[in-house]
Amino acid sequence: MSTPTTTIVPFASLPSCAINCGPLYDANGFCVPPNAAAADETTYDQCFCAYGTLQGLKSDPPSDVCNGACVGDSAGYTSIRDWFTSMCNEVATKTADASATTSTSSSGGSSGDSSGSSSGGSQDWLSTHWRWVVMLIIVTVGIIAIWLGACVWRRKYLKKKDRMYELGKHGAAHGSVTGPMAPGSGATLPYGDGVNSVLSNGTASVPPRAAVRGAGGQQGSFMNPTMYDEKAVGTRNRSNR
Repeated sequence: MSTPTTTIVPFASLPSCAINCGPLYDANGFCVPPNAAAADETTYDQCFCAYGTLQGLKSDPPSDVCNGACVGDSAGYTSIRDWFTSMCNEVATKTADASATTSTSSSGGSSGDSSGSSSGGSQDWLSTHWRWVVMLIIVTVGIIAIWLGACVWRRKYLKKKDRMYELGKHGAAHGSVTGPMAPGSGATLPYGDGVNSVLSNGTASVPPRAAVRGAGGQQGSFMNPTMYDEKAVGTRNRSNR
C-alpha cells in the first residue's frame, strides 16, 4: 500500500491512543493522493469528514470508532472526538462561504452580461437605423419652419390688407376718387352717362373724346365743347315740344 502524500490527522497533537486508531489512517489514506485525485486542502478535509466509519464520532453518545484503542483512556478518546467535530464544523463553514461567494459572483456576472447585452443591442439598433432618425429630425424641422413661415406671411398679408382698406376709406371720405377732367377747366367731374350729366354751373358735361361722324360715316373732327352743349340743349328743347 502506497503512503499518503498528505496527512490530515495531526497525530502529534492528539492523545497517544490516536496512533492506534486504525479508522483515522483509513480515512486519511482514502481521501488524499495517490488514492484520490489531487485537489486543495478543503476537498481533502470534506472527504475525511464524510468518511463513513468516522461518523460514529459525531453521535451522542459517541460510538467506539477506534475499536478499543482508547479503552481505559476516555479523556484521550474525548479529545479525538472533539478535534474531529471542530475540524468538520470549520470545513462546513468554509464550504458554505465558498458557495455563497461563488453564487454572488455568478449572479453579478449574469447581471453584467445582461446589461452589456442590453446596451449592446440598443447601440446596434441605433447604428443600423441612424439614417431614419436623421430623416425624421429633418422632416420635423422642415414642417416647423413651413408652419412658422406661413404664419408670418399670413400676418403680413392681413396687415397689408387692413392698411389698403384704411387708405380706401380715407380717400372716399375726402373725395379723392374722381372722374375725367372737363376740357378747359381745372375741375374734375364725376363719371356720368357722357351726355346727360350736368355740371354744377348748369352746362352739360362732355365725354372724353366725344367725336361726331360726318357724312358717309366718316370720322369727323372733334366738336367744340360749346357747340356740343348748344346742340344738346337744342335737342332737349325739341323733344320737350
